[in-house]
Amino acid sequence: MKTSIILDDRVFEEAKKESMKTGLSLSEVVSHWASLGREVWLQKKKLKVKVFKPIDLGPEKIDIKNRKDWMQELDDDGN
Repeated sequence: MKTSIILDDRVFEEAKKESMKTGLSLSEVVSHWASLGREVWLQKKKLKVKVFKPIDLGPEKIDIKNRKDWMQELDDDGN
């Protein structure tokens, strides 16, 4: 398919270098790179997000609503 796209200058220059090095056309290089990027993108979409379930850590040892008390508790940590 023939189309026009706008590429970042850096990407264009790298593709041109790759084209000269491999003997492939610029279109073939960019198309190959796009295919590789698409594969990576699809793989990332398939990755499942690990869901962490909360666990009960027992009753609260300090009241976090009272900053003065819990700051004092941290200062008096047994040192």
